[in-house]
Formats: sequence, C-alpha cells, structure tokens
Amino acid sequence: MKRNILLLFLLSAILPVTSCKKFLEEQSQTDIIPKSASSLNELLIGSAYTASSGADATMRLIDDNITQDKFHVTNEMFTAYTWQPQTAGKADKVAGSSMWTVLYPMILGCNSVLDYAPKVTGTPAEIENVEGQAYLLRAFYYFQLVNLYAKPYSDKLSNPSTDPGVPLILSAALSFEGKKRNTVAEVYQQVLQDLDKGIVLMERSGKNNNVFRINHIAGYLLASRVHIQMGNWQKAIDAANEVLSRKPELMDLPNWGNPDQNNKPIVDRQNIESLWIYGVSQSVVFPQGSEGMNYRLSDDLLAGFENGDLRTSIYIKDRRSIKRPIVTLVKIAQSFRVSEALLNRAEAYAQLNKAGQSGTAQLALNDLNTLRKKRFRPDVYRDLASTSADDLLKKCFEEKRKEFFDEDFHRWFDLRRTGMPAIKHVYYENNTQTAIYTLQERDPAYVLQIPKTALEKNLNLIPNPEPAPRTGH
Repeated sequence: MKRNILLLFLLSAILPVTSCKKFLEEQSQTDIIPKSASSLNELLIGSAYTASSGADATMRLIDDNITQDKFHVTNEMFTAYTWQPQTAGKADKVAGSSMWTVLYPMILGCNSVLDYAPKVTGTPAEIENVEGQAYLLRAFYYFQLVNLYAKPYSDKLSNPSTDPGVPLILSAALSFEGKKRNTVAEVYQQVLQDLDKGIVLMERSGKNNNVFRINHIAGYLLASRVHIQMGNWQKAIDAANEVLSRKPELMDLPNWGNPDQNNKPIVDRQNIESLWIYGVSQSVVFPQGSEGMNYRLSDDLLAGFENGDLRTSIYIKDRRSIKRPIVTLVKIAQSFRVSEALLNRAEAYAQLNKAGQSGTAQLALNDLNTLRKKRFRPDVYRDLASTSADDLLKKCFEEKRKEFFDEDFHRWFDLRRTGMPAIKHVYYENNTQTAIYTLQERDPAYVLQIPKTALEKNLNLIPNPEPAPRTGH
C-alpha cells in the first residue's frame, strides 16, 4: 500500500475527530499488518468504530424538530441553524460539515479489514464475524453519506441513475485523488450488496456480539431503512419481518418507572429494544451549560404528542430531549431499536395501501397500535384509526417523528424523500428581537455542501449547488 492506512486509523482512534484530516494527508514509510482474526478485530474497533460515529452537532439544528429558545451572545451554530452556505460564515459550522471527514476514515477502516481478512489466521467464524461487521458498517456509512450529500433516491424530481452521489472507495489501497462521484443508484447498489454480504457472514458465524457492536439483526433493520428510502415497500416489509421474528420485544413505558436520564436513559443497553448502540453525544439540544441550552424541541413537534403519551415525560424534559444520560463521562449518542422495524413496516404497508393493495391498511394500523400501546398510559390509550390512505400515511410519519425526533437523522432523511417542505426557524438577534429564517420548499440546502477542503483536494468532485446567503425577516 502507498499509505500506512492501518497506522492512520489506529492513530485516529485515539485522537480527536478534528485530527482526521491531518492524518488523511500524511504518508508513512512502513505498514502495520494484522496477522490474526484477533488483531483484525482490534483494527475494526480502532478504525471503523469510533466514538464520533454519527455525531455532528450541526445536524441537530436543520430540521423542523428544533427551535432556538433564547438569545445567546456567542451563537456559533447560527450558520447551520439558518442553512447558510459555506461562503457565509464559518465553513466548519455549516450543516454536516464534519460528516464527510468523519465517515470516510471509518469507511477506509472497513476497507482495511476486508482487504486483510483473507490473509489472517483464525477460525472461520472469527474471521467471518469481523468481515460481516465491516460490510455492515460500510453499508451504514455510505447510506448516511449519500443521504447527506446527494439528492434523495425516490423523490419525484430525482434521477438516481444520473444524479451525483458520493465517491465509492472500496479498497484501502485506493486513493481519493481524482476520484469522481458515483451516481446515487451506484451507491445504493453498493449499500445493498454490503448489507447482503454482512448479514450472511454474521449469521453464519454464529457469534453473538454485544450491543455495542453491529450485528445481523441491526443489518436487517438497516436494510428495511434503505428500502424505505428507495420506495421498495415489500422489501422493506421483508427486512422488518426478519428483525421482528428474531427480536420482537418492545420497551413498555407504562412500566418504565420515573424518568431518570442519568441512570436509565432510553438510548442505553438497559433498553430491551436496543439492537446496536454507538457513538457519543455531541447534541446541542439538551447538554448542560454553554450554548447547547439555547435550543429546544419545536412547538410543532411538541404539539403532536397526545394526552397520556409517556414519551412526553420519559423522552422529554423542559422541552428538551432526555433520551441519553446527561451526567456521564461518555454520553451514548445513537441506537438501532426494534421500534423502528415496526414503524418502517407500518409505512410500507400504508404505501402499498395507497397503491391499491387490499388488506394492507389494517396491517399498518396494527403495527402502529402495537407500538403505541407500549408508549401510552393504559387508562387513556385508544387505538388509531384512519380515514383515508393519505391520512394513514400521515399517521405513520407522525408516529415515527415522535419516536425518533432526535436520533440518527431520521427526520431529516424523511423530509428529504417526502417533498422537501419549507421549514421556518426563529432566530433571536438579541434578547427582544427575533427574525425568521426560511428553508424553502425543495431548497438547495436539502442537499448538504461537500466540504471545501475535500473539493480543493479533489478537483474531480462536482460540488453541490450552494444556497444563497440567507437573511432573516
């Protein structure tokens, strides 16, 4: 290899994320070669699982689930919160500015594992388990990249066969230099191929990973998420079925006890729904102190919760999320949960109902109500009913929004694939004056800007259209 990829990622595992770019630019004279499945597993932990996976504070500020709560003198999040271009303000504070430099190093870590897997010693199960994790992680990271920096796959104005996606780097020996963007369709095809390989390898290995390592059930859940984005409704149902047949348990909020975000957060291994937990929290929605307390959950989101919905006390406190522990050394950031499988399947059934497939409306309602029974006080719970195909779909999206309002970019990705509606953010210019900033319907900012540093290093990268600087009104 031209570059010491393995040393690069082992170093990046113990250094801050902001140092990744520096190491991506450096060369080394020697290579560290893993010889066994055990050393390959260590490489995977150090280079493909990192504390920062999925964490980008700016991404919590761009959808309709967030609003500014009060004036703050040093508001560094203004650029992201008001959807500004890179040329207006701090480029490192533009929405999603760190995701490119966070995810590609982890993809290269996955590639290193897959490149060396055929050459290491160990039992077939040990090697296949590590390979399977690498494939599933790579699928997840490319899925995030293509949904951040490219047009949505299934939007009526999109053409995934020609729309530029992101560069596919599938070997640790490949260089970024001169690499063009693959199409959206090509990236999705690679994601599906990696999912298929990863699931097969992990199931065949028979090794059970702990909740902090990705596993085949989480792979099936990711597959259902991918097919939802693509509009492959039956395949989304099939993948969700695989999850629910293996792990059907839902957490029971009526028996959850008093809200206690420090000792019993929702996003935690104590939650019976947890399939995979990863990353650390850098959210600006709910941390203690500093600028983070300047933002809260939006009135529009909060108004959607019904009387008796226990999520309003167990997930939310003082109009802020309390899904994760506030007072810990390491705040867990994200998780794959069983409830998503029910919600994905419900939407897929509702979409088939809208297309005229009989019997699917009730199946969608059954899934929604199965989840809701575990989220409401029993004395006020009532089953949902729908008045039309559109009403049923609306209820599916509303329920998903309430369940995953600050997890894993769910809301942003769903807004993108459902018409990219206009969003308004209230911004406090001082203690008494506010201005309204608007993300217009189908705004260019629904596709994030590739970081300037990446564009400067690779002139073959086609930049995304940059939105005009925004002013408040």
